[in-house]
Amino acid sequence: MTTLDFRLDGLKPADESPGHAYNYPWEKDFQLISHHDVGERSFIIAFDKTATWDYPNKANIVSFDVDRDTSRGMFSMHREGHATFAFAQNWLVNRGCPPDKVAPVFDVPRPADELSVRVEDRIRRAGDSLKVADYQVIDDSDTEGWSVAVDREASELPVRVFLETLQPDQFTYTVREGAFADHAAADDWLENRSTPLPEPPEYRRDAEALRTSAALARSTTAPAVTAAGVLAAAPAAAAVTQPDRGRSL
Repeated sequence: MTTLDFRLDGLKPADESPGHAYNYPWEKDFQLISHHDVGERSFIIAFDKTATWDYPNKANIVSFDVDRDTSRGMFSMHREGHATFAFAQNWLVNRGCPPDKVAPVFDVPRPADELSVRVEDRIRRAGDSLKVADYQVIDDSDTEGWSVAVDREASELPVRVFLETLQPDQFTYTVREGAFADHAAADDWLENRSTPLPEPPEYRRDAEALRTSAALARSTTAPAVTAAGVLAAAPAAAAVTQPDRGRSL
């Protein structure tokens, strides 16, 4: 990982309120994960190496929005802690960072499958519709972390669990989303794990729409049932699969 550099030499904080100096982060305490500049503004994601020194389960992935005004010799900084990288990306995107500019800048574990890619992209582009209420960080020898969020746009089962599981030997991870009626149901599942992570209802609707679309495409492109037509349609039909329900590991 790379040491973080806020590039603030010669600049003074625009906010001179009491306690600002105490709250100012030490660059050496962070390791850079992602960095994108837009003019004098920097969107940064970093790992907080001191997180476990303070108290257990402190958010150890931090998003920074640093805005410099070199003509006035000043800067402003906003920061937010997260349990997983996708929510750190979401926070920066909501503050104006392009969604495709918040990828890691060095070699890190990669999504293990396409479903993980889709779930992370959903989080990254969710705007402020996902409100995180609780989380568990991945730290030390842990291989699992999660965020419990309320989906303000969900028409049913609005409490969502986003479960991230590392596979250290493969240098990969999976991300799954589960849907619950309320926080109590989500907490019960996280505590007991007696069933697979319940799939969000919109996943099923999306899968049904894909199957319908594929069936309509086959019916409109094949004027007659022939051996050649069956062979041509088979790959398209096989490509339409139900999303993985994502059991916890």
